Parts: sequence; C-alpha cells; structure tokens
Amino acid sequence: MHIASHHFHRLAALHAACLLCAVSSLAFAASDTDAETLNTALRIEAEMTNAVDKATSAFAFVGYGSGIVISPDGYILSNHHVAGERSQWTVRVFGTRKYYVCDLAGTDPVGDLCLLKARTSEKLPYVEFGEIAALKVGQQCFTIGDPFKLADPLDGPPAVSLGTISALHRFQQYYSDAIQTDAAINPGNSGGPLVTLDGKLIGITGQIMVRFGARSNTGIGYSIPVDQIKRFVEPLKAARGGIVYHGRLPNGMAFAQSKLYDERQGIGSEIFADTQKAVVNSVEPGSEAENFHFQAGDTVLSVDNIPVLNQWRLKGIVQSYLEGTQVSIKVLRNDRPVQLQFRLPRMLPFVAAQIPELGLDVDPAVAGNGLHVSRVVASGLAERAGVQPDDVIVMVDGKPPVYRWQFDVLKKPVGSQVSIEIRRSTGTGIVPRTLTMVR
Repeated sequence: MHIASHHFHRLAALHAACLLCAVSSLAFAASDTDAETLNTALRIEAEMTNAVDKATSAFAFVGYGSGIVISPDGYILSNHHVAGERSQWTVRVFGTRKYYVCDLAGTDPVGDLCLLKARTSEKLPYVEFGEIAALKVGQQCFTIGDPFKLADPLDGPPAVSLGTISALHRFQQYYSDAIQTDAAINPGNSGGPLVTLDGKLIGITGQIMVRFGARSNTGIGYSIPVDQIKRFVEPLKAARGGIVYHGRLPNGMAFAQSKLYDERQGIGSEIFADTQKAVVNSVEPGSEAENFHFQAGDTVLSVDNIPVLNQWRLKGIVQSYLEGTQVSIKVLRNDRPVQLQFRLPRMLPFVAAQIPELGLDVDPAVAGNGLHVSRVVASGLAERAGVQPDDVIVMVDGKPPVYRWQFDVLKKPVGSQVSIEIRRSTGTGIVPRTLTMVR
C-alpha cells in the first residue's frame, strides 16, 4: 500500500481515530469497525515511521546546517548559504554514525543549492527524488534537520517535523518557484530535506518567514522544489567546485501594472498591484528583449507549456532553469498565439545590500544590468533625491554599479553630490532619469 496514493489525505483523521480507539479499548471491547480503523491507522503509522527511518539515515550534519545524501556514492545536497562558500567540509551521516571529508562539487548562489561529494568508497544511505507533478496542496510531508544545532554536541539524531504542503509555486525573490510548508523549520534546518510520507525527497528547506526579528518558526517555510533540483544536480557535479548559473528573462522590457483601490482605506486611497496577466508594456530598442523578438503588447501565456498567470509566475518559472536552457514562450500578439524560442541569458549571483546611510535596499547586484531598488526609507537621502521602489539604478557617477558600489559612495565627503541614473517603468514605458543625491 502506498501512503501517497490511497491514505494520504486521511492521515490526520486516522491518527486521531487511532488515539480514540486505543483509549476506548481500555474501557470496553472495540467493535469490528473500531478495530479496522485502528489497524488501518497503525499500518499507516508504521509506513510513515519506516519512511522517516529511511530518510533520517541519509541525513547529513553540515556545518551550522543540514544536508541529505542523494546517491549511494556520496553526493550530498545542502544550501549554498550553509556550505557553498568553502571547498571542504567534514560531515556526519546519521545512518552510518561516521564522519566523512567532503569536497564542494559545485554551488548555486542564486538558487541557494550546493552539492558536496564525500570521500568514501562505501555505499551511503540515500533518499530518492520524488515528483513535483504528484504534489497536492494539503498533502502531508515532513522535514528533517538539526534545529538550533541541538543534536550536534552529543552526536545525536536529527529532528523530524510533520507538516502540510501549504502552497506550491511561491515566488520569494530567488526562491522563485518554492514549496511552502507549515512544518517546523528553524535555524539549523537549512539544507535539510522536505520529504513525502512515502520517503521521497521533494525539496531542500532554506527560508522561513519571521516576525518581529525573531528567527524562529512562524508556520511559513520555503523549500527549493525537486524539479528545480533535478535540473541542477548534473551541472553541479560537473562544476569542479565552481558556480552554476540560473537563467533569466531578457533585459529591456517592462510589464504593465494597474491601479487598484483599497476600499478599507476609503475612496482615493490607491495601491499599485500587478495585473493578472504578464503583459509586456514596453521594449527598449536594441535590448535583449527586442533581439529575442518580444514586442510591446505581448501577453505571455506559457513557458514550455507551463501556464503563466502574471509577471511574477513568469519570472519564477524562468529563474528556476539553468542559463542557456532553450525555452519556448507562447505569447498572445494581436489576438494570435506566437511562439518565441531562445536560450536564457545568465543571471549573475547577487548579494542583497541594505544601505542605511543612503536609505535604500538594492537587489540583485548584477554588474552592468543595474540594481533593483527593493525599498526606500522615508525621509532618507535616496527618497529626498527622488529614488522610488522598483527603480533600476544603471549608473552611479557615470559608472555601472558593481558589487560593493555603495562603499565608493560612502567614501565621498559629507555634502558632496552623487549622480544616479535610473530606469523607471511608468504607464507609458521605461523612462531614464538622472537624480542627484547629496551625501
């Protein structure tokens, strides 16, 4: 019997029935129906604990986080932010109770994945990949990790947390096609597996939503999905310790936005929201977008037959692919479907930067392509100069803003001027502007 197929959506109810029947049996003899329900619940529980045992045996303790063995020859997946910035690690695989020296095979800073290779000739316990297409919202799953590193000092076991798949295809910056779960994920869980109740790997956990600055579980965690992982595993194996890059949409096009009214705030209170379609509002002459044959007015319908609901879903799909991947994008142009085919350009890794002295946050730091302004602090230097959220900074004092560009700005004497060239998407297209910031 397969839990995922037959009993998956009844698990919580059957667990409750199991407890009730067990209590009832102490007081009086259970009926045949009670006994059948109890036996079914116990059988499901046994299958789940077997899946947990198999998956925990493949769990790897990696640095200040977690990992999971994905092949018997010793390849271990984790997060880039856990293990992607060192060439060598010593990890403990729970199922063997041994430590192994591991080399960094390859890393993916944008997608927050890295792959380690254990120096061993023995066969290690491992988990098999699941299928993203088989996942359903409401389906139960479990995470394995070492929250707050409680297990490491005593060489103890990892922790297991049962939860639900709350949503699929979440766009969370560069977790662009994430699985959302309410399973408990805390610091130390990063890099650990998200697993179905039949023991298949469906994601690598790495992000949580936090409140009031508290880095602890709030019931919302994000995992890198298994279909994205599968695309990157072989390139990571071949990277020789280097970086594997994601694809991205071509530069030089802006998407339409619409005004919505928030009735709770009263008439005239406006908020900007994305339309429920990915409509190309404008295309810059000579840009990548024009070279790839996008036109103003195109409505993007699908990427490789995956439906596109809005511009964020479009970006989420594209950014989950490798650079150079040949994609087929269907657009609606003048009421007729048109297929655009091209290879995805490279997305460069970035470091999100908060610059309190200037009063803005920027991401991604993509040299030569500009910096997206994600936040502008009220009454800060940037706001006083006229910078707005979603502006793209393309030049600072006549030079492209490369990584650590903010330090050059901060070296200027107080009272000096900084020239900032931006691109701003408006209702009529992309408008270049030059702003002056006084340091």
